[in-house]
Amino acid sequence: MSKRSVGGQNGTDPILKVNLPNDFGEDVTVSGYMVGEEMYFDDNTGMLTMEKLYRDEDDLLAYGIISAIGHARERRAYTVEERESSCIVSNGSLSLEFSYDELFELLAVAMESEKTTSSSQVSEQVRRKLAANE
Repeated sequence: MSKRSVGGQNGTDPILKVNLPNDFGEDVTVSGYMVGEEMYFDDNTGMLTMEKLYRDEDDLLAYGIISAIGHARERRAYTVEERESSCIVSNGSLSLEFSYDELFELLAVAMESEKTTSSSQVSEQVRRKLAANE
C-alpha cells in the first residue's frame, strides 16, 4: 500500500498547487499541503526572509525561501526526497544524495560558519515571538 497525503493535520489542510520561484534553477511546482511557514526581519542587516515548506501528494518535501534587502531579492527552491537511509536534495539544476549523517554534518558546519550571524538572527526572532505573545 502506498502512502498518500490527503492534507496536513490529519487531512484537514487543503491541497494547494503552488509555484516556488527559483533564481538558481527550475521553479518548483508542488501540489500538496503547507507544513509550515516563517517570516522574519533582521534589524541589523535590513533583510526580510520568508520560508515555506510543503509536502506533496507523493510525500516529497518542497522548500522555498525568499530573502530581500531593499529592491534586491534572492529566491531559492528545493525538493527533498526522503529515503530510508538517505535523501535526495535538488535545487532545480543539481541533485545530490546525502546520507542523514552527512546531511547533519553539513548542517553543523554551516551553522558553525554562520555562528555570529545566525545566533543574533535566531535570538532576534525568539525575542519578537515572545514580545508578540505578551
